[in-house]
Parts: sequence; structure tokens; C-alpha cells
Amino acid sequence: MKSWKTILGIAFSALFLFLAFRAVHLGELAEAFRRVDYLYTIPAMLLMFASLWIRAFRWRYLLSPVKVIAIRSLFYAVGVGSMVNITFPARLGEVVRAHAIGTKEQISRSASFATIVVERVFDGFALLFFLMVPVLFGSLYSPGWLRDAEFLAIAGYLIALAVLIVLRNRPDVAMRAAAFVFKPLPEAMRNKLFTIAGSFIEGLKIFRRSRSMITSVVLSPVVWLPTVAMIYCLLIGTGIHLPVQVSFLLLVALCIGVIVPSAPGYVGNVQFVCVGVLKLFGVPAGKALTFSIIYNGCVLVPVLVTGLVCLLAEGLSFKEIRGIIGMKK
Repeated sequence: MKSWKTILGIAFSALFLFLAFRAVHLGELAEAFRRVDYLYTIPAMLLMFASLWIRAFRWRYLLSPVKVIAIRSLFYAVGVGSMVNITFPARLGEVVRAHAIGTKEQISRSASFATIVVERVFDGFALLFFLMVPVLFGSLYSPGWLRDAEFLAIAGYLIALAVLIVLRNRPDVAMRAAAFVFKPLPEAMRNKLFTIAGSFIEGLKIFRRSRSMITSVVLSPVVWLPTVAMIYCLLIGTGIHLPVQVSFLLLVALCIGVIVPSAPGYVGNVQFVCVGVLKLFGVPAGKALTFSIIYNGCVLVPVLVTGLVCLLAEGLSFKEIRGIIGMKK
């Protein structure tokens, strides 16, 4: 029987697909597909592959305070994790990634997962920076709600960053707080969670290494630039000629859109976001939907191929992955 997360994801995807397709005539969609220049999908998929490699390269700096790890091992873990993210609900690929690198390199899985949390904070700052690109280019790209949303998001990420720094700089306070929170739990569970919390805080050593932190922060926007280039490339290939700033805005919107539960591959969420954002710039629904479907494919194909190759290289199986994420029957 499917889990409630899977059912919820499929329900949301079905709703978003309905909303994306309801205003599109099949003839309009077919005509838009006929006009696509599919040669643009080749550099688009190569850019997706480059994004995965740069993500592994940045992770090397994030993990360096814990252990210096070869880029190949990190790329394998990122490849498998990314594949799991698009085939299982709730971004469980991050759990698999932390487990894979922790097991292979004999480091704490909680510590490696902590670096992934830090990575997500840095990704948030990078996306906020990208959001400023369209905001800086006139009122067309910066309605009032967009500016308000940006300020709220900046405040949220600053709070998250401050919490992580406090956890690292005052581990004694953090552990006492953890002990207080876990106190009502059964002893076995309490001890296990307390050990995990200690390993997690240990993984936040990145904030004690200025060079590693600065390098990671600088690399964070670079991680997303191939995706921006990919979006712009596919917009041109679909016959949608908009300023490059729109690609930055669309990337941020897509990153927010895939947070909502979805079916595998973020199908439905991607279509709804693309149609909604491109509509703001006068793009017909049929052409926007065509772009969204091609974009979805250019993300899924390289991620799935890379993930399968990395899975074989790591000697893992889907049965083991299901066990890692707690879905073993």
C-alpha cells in the first residue's frame, strides 16, 4: 500500500497538472512542440550534469572540516541522492546521500547530514541573490509582493543561519536543550536521539573554518548558474524570447514550487509554476506548457542516468536504498 506521502504527492501533482492544462488547447500544444528546436536540449542536459558536478565540488569544502574526501566519491553520492529525490517523496535523497558518503568514508552520517543542512542554507542565500537580479531591473520584474517576499525570506534565512552558528559555537547549550526536549521519551530512543544530535552539531564545524565557509558561500551561486543557463537555453529553443533576468526569477519560482509534495519527477508542480510565471510576461499557455515539459525531461534524463551509473559504481541497489529511507517492506 502506498504511503500517505506518496498519495498526497500524486494528489497535488494531479491538481497542478489540471490547472496547467485547463486553458491549453491540444492543437496549440502540438503546434508549439512542432516549433521547438530540439538541438537546444543537448547543451541543456549537459548543463544539468555540470550542476551535479559543481554541487559535489562544493560539498567537498563543506565536508573538509570533518574529512577531506575525493571528488569522485562525493559525485557518486550526489548522483544517487539526486536520483532518489526525483523518484521518492519528501527529498529523501538527502538522507541517502548522507548515508552513502558516511558509510563509504567512515564518518558520522549525522555529521555528513549536518553539512547538507548547511548546504541548503547557503542555497537559500544564493537563490535570494538571484531573486534580486530581476528586482534590480525595473518594476516589470519587481511587483510589491515580490519585494515583500524577498525581505521575509531573507529574515528567515538569517534566523536559520544564526541558529546553526549558535549550535556550533555553544554546543553545551545546544546539548542541554536537546536533553530537555528528549527527556519525556523512552530511554533507548532518548539516548539514540541524543547521540544523533551530538554528531549533527559536530558536523557544523564548517563555521569554525573561515576559508571553507567563504569558499562554500562563493560556490553556492555557481552551483545554480548552470540551471539558469539551462532555463534560458530551453526558453530560446521553445521560441520564448525573454530577457535573461526572467530565467533567474523562474529558477527561484521552480525551487519554491518543488517544495510542495508531488509525484516523482515533480511532474505537475513544474508545469504549474512555468505556466504561471511565464504568463506574467505574456507567453501563451501552450508555449509555456511545452517549455515546462521539455525542461522536466532535460532535468530527469541526466539525473536518472547519472544516478543509475553512480548507483552501480557504489554497488548499491534499490532494495538497499528503500531500507536506508525506511521504506523496506
